[in-house]
Amino acid sequence: MKQVQWGIVGTGNIANQFAQGLQLVENAKIAAVASRNVNSAKVFAQTFDIPKYYGSYEEMAKDPDLDIIYIGTPHPQHYENVMLFLEAGRAVICEKPLGVNAAQAEKMIAKAREKNVFLMEGMWTRFFPAFKKALEWVRTECLGEPRMIHAVFGYDGTVNRQQWRFRHDMAGGALLDVGIYPLALAFAMFGTDPVQISAAANIVDGVDEYNTFTLTYADGRIAVLSSAIGLKLDNRVCVSGTKGAVLMNEGWWHSDRAEFALARETDAGVSPERDVFDQPYPASGFQFEAQAVQQCVLDGMKESPVMPLDETLKIAQTMDLIRKEWQLFYKEDEL
Repeated sequence: MKQVQWGIVGTGNIANQFAQGLQLVENAKIAAVASRNVNSAKVFAQTFDIPKYYGSYEEMAKDPDLDIIYIGTPHPQHYENVMLFLEAGRAVICEKPLGVNAAQAEKMIAKAREKNVFLMEGMWTRFFPAFKKALEWVRTECLGEPRMIHAVFGYDGTVNRQQWRFRHDMAGGALLDVGIYPLALAFAMFGTDPVQISAAANIVDGVDEYNTFTLTYADGRIAVLSSAIGLKLDNRVCVSGTKGAVLMNEGWWHSDRAEFALARETDAGVSPERDVFDQPYPASGFQFEAQAVQQCVLDGMKESPVMPLDETLKIAQTMDLIRKEWQLFYKEDEL
């Protein structure tokens, strides 16, 4: 099998985690890394034994040997970075959210289709075996008719309010940073067509520090979702059905465990039957997503069936609607 040459854009924490996972992907080689700071790129290259490093993204875009580009830069840089490498004809996986808003996402998707190259939003959650098992339980209606989702992802980052997540000019806030995870989970399990969306948020200095939003579907299904960057939340998932529930605990967005509890009536009362899927994994866990992307590219596919581009756009449109309800707008919304 052909050795696939990867390029990594960005050298922050998320890029480090992705590089760790990529070490475990068969026939994958990190061939280059780029940063706006050449010293940062050099250190990253030394850490992961990467042969080439660049002090600009434009320079790396000219490298003819790269097959797939991973983009792990902050949100406001995604649009410019993705468009650069798509224009160069490279397959691209970009950290979520693909764009700050739906307008950006739509343009990136259009460019990928124009250039006939692979593009995917990096929603790593969907590629973990435990999440796939949870999704299978829901979709096959093992729990009866799925009726309600509670999904939460929140942490307290207020010890460092100078970080970009608390900056309005950096498209900070909980929704784009972590709220996208429960939203994407709800779309995977219940579909992308809720008939009603209601939302509330606590906005401080132009970013949503914590929020909750509810999706209601035409058939009565409800998804109650919350996220935070200014509060530690309970970080659990419960998908309830007419006969049982699927449970995922702390860290569900990169989970190694999912539980299915089916309640059955007996003469002695309700006796729960449980099925536990437990599969620990090495490294950061990004290997599952990276392996799937690499296989898509090797197979000549232009998007992932697990995280399709139309769904990425629908997620972006939904987050736009939620922010509009809060009257929370970024400079990118004016373009």
